[in-house]
Amino acid sequence: MGLLSKFMNALGGEPPVSKPATQPVLRTAQQNVPKPTQQQTTQHKSTAQSRQAQQPTQPSQSSQLARSSYRAQTQTTARNTSVTTNRSRAQSHANSQPAQKLMPQPLLPTDQIERMQNIIGKIEKHDLSDEQISAIAGAGHNTLVLAGAGTGKTTTIIGYIAWLLATKRAAPEEILVLSFTKASAGDMSQRIMASTGKTIRACTFHSLGLEICRAATIANRPIIDGHTSNTVVRNTFEQLLSKNIGYRLLAFKLMSKELLGKYGKAAKSEDFQLPTDDYGFNQYKQNLIENAQTIIQHMRQNSIGIDGMRELNERSGGKNVGRNREMLQLIEPLYNAYISNFRTTHGIDFPGMITDAIRCIQRGAYRHPYKYVLIDEYQDMSRPRYELIRALREQSDFTLFCVGDDWQSIYRFAGSDIHLILDFAEIWRTWGPTRMFQITTTRRFRQSLIDASGAFVMQDKSLYVKHLHNPSDKKDYSLKALGGATQEERFDAIIEQLRKLPKTASVLMLGRYKSDLNLLSRNDRDGLFQIDEHTGGIVFLEKPKMDIEFMTAHKSKGLQRDFVFLLCCSGGLKGFPSAIPEEPLLGLLLPEVERMPHAEERRLFYVAMTRCRKKLFFVVDQSRPSRFMYELHDRICPNIFRGVKLPPQCPNCGEALRLRHAGSDPSRKFYGCTGFPNCRYTQQCK
Repeated sequence: MGLLSKFMNALGGEPPVSKPATQPVLRTAQQNVPKPTQQQTTQHKSTAQSRQAQQPTQPSQSSQLARSSYRAQTQTTARNTSVTTNRSRAQSHANSQPAQKLMPQPLLPTDQIERMQNIIGKIEKHDLSDEQISAIAGAGHNTLVLAGAGTGKTTTIIGYIAWLLATKRAAPEEILVLSFTKASAGDMSQRIMASTGKTIRACTFHSLGLEICRAATIANRPIIDGHTSNTVVRNTFEQLLSKNIGYRLLAFKLMSKELLGKYGKAAKSEDFQLPTDDYGFNQYKQNLIENAQTIIQHMRQNSIGIDGMRELNERSGGKNVGRNREMLQLIEPLYNAYISNFRTTHGIDFPGMITDAIRCIQRGAYRHPYKYVLIDEYQDMSRPRYELIRALREQSDFTLFCVGDDWQSIYRFAGSDIHLILDFAEIWRTWGPTRMFQITTTRRFRQSLIDASGAFVMQDKSLYVKHLHNPSDKKDYSLKALGGATQEERFDAIIEQLRKLPKTASVLMLGRYKSDLNLLSRNDRDGLFQIDEHTGGIVFLEKPKMDIEFMTAHKSKGLQRDFVFLLCCSGGLKGFPSAIPEEPLLGLLLPEVERMPHAEERRLFYVAMTRCRKKLFFVVDQSRPSRFMYELHDRICPNIFRGVKLPPQCPNCGEALRLRHAGSDPSRKFYGCTGFPNCRYTQQCK
């Protein structure tokens, strides 16, 4: 028996599964894959039973509604699409069993870790941790590594590749690494080369899809990028809005009742001039265009056309059927212009890079060479990306090694579905059982922030429990609330803190929306800042060497700075959590909303909290605080709110209560909810 075989036996290693014996849990109506033979089924059951003892599970704490999304998606699909209706989801939920939560595998014995460390060597000049070594050397055919913020996700992937190469389990050309952005894929490729000296294919899902499409068609199809496609949609919308009376009236109706009432009569005239100096009109118009662009992108990603959307709406639109019909009427000419644009040029758009690639694989026009596929940031997986990986595995199976963090799943608006990580074992069970590992040691931020952020995000019991820790036992004070009832007061509180920070500190100003930068730009009465609103660059003139940047919480993911100011700790429509309602038609195309209120906003807030290395400042609107501030104040870290008093909280909706007067009588005081008119709760003053 060779050295590698001994290691495999010692680790409970298992040979690769040659081919799945049954179909995956998720399946679309169009895919007609042959059913397994009786012999294949028997072999699969035997293999699964032999492995099952290695895979302990525990019952999920989440509800059936929150955890069976993808089992529901196997039952009903719209014509020519994999989009599932809400009604079919609800019917499936009623009969489904809760998914099982995976239990993390234990660390390998110390002597084995030492042997593995000698084989892998240093990664990026550092020894891997025991948790990382155990995840790498103990991986199975399906492996999920849950790695918390700052615990070394990328380093773990590089270490796994080094392990595969050192043990000759795979040649470089047999390994594929997938990431979600071009920048992260490029960074991954460079870091793999630096640590292993080998060139490993590291790319985005879209880049892989384009490669497949071009290889299958033997044609260098031009890429129609997102900017070009969006410009086509915008120009078509602008032209119709200006020239077509019926379309114009429909657009005003979909913008708001106020705008329709204000301009509806005049808009019936052929020489009507659009009110481009009306701020409200411009805002609603921009929102309508962006919603249309987003809906079209998701239609393409899910391979559904206008007719399919109409059927989906009639079946699942519920109380929004009427609005959805009008939205589809508005979108139809925009969608046609979008489709015509890339068809006339024989090009390929970004959604098509994945959907067309799946078709190429399924018809046998492309054969992949991979034995190992690694996916970084797996919590960002969408249904089309999952379908692409599944199609590749159905063609020729490979070992799957995925690294991610369910606590940082924040891209539902782009199609990401948290159930793909929460139900990982369920959706990949066709290829055998899953091994799950956790990496919990982080040096990015200090223990007080680890404890507060972890307690906050784990209010959502559907997530995996992780106990992050920092090796340092030094006492720290990593969080502080800054308060102000007005924007001017909050601005002054920020300035006071900036003056206390080191002259060369790195600082991140985080907002929920880009407009949160207004807290700095519109209250700078004395010219203390130079702000580039396009790039987010900020110069604090009193400390010009201080590195300060503004960005939204979404864009900050993966970054870290010494000090972080969370500018938007407010309630309301554009507060944190955001209360801006989703366009109902878009909701039919996205993964279902989780049962827990503001579940994704909670994870986004967690991402924002964990960007800092030294200290996090919450900039609290004391006239209308975020409901998340009440949670931190009441249950998690009340000591950070010294000097920052919060108003009473509405027990009905969670927004702040504000002192009001009945009529003109100042003696008749009461508390009214700041969420009025959506919430009409009142409370008498004591």
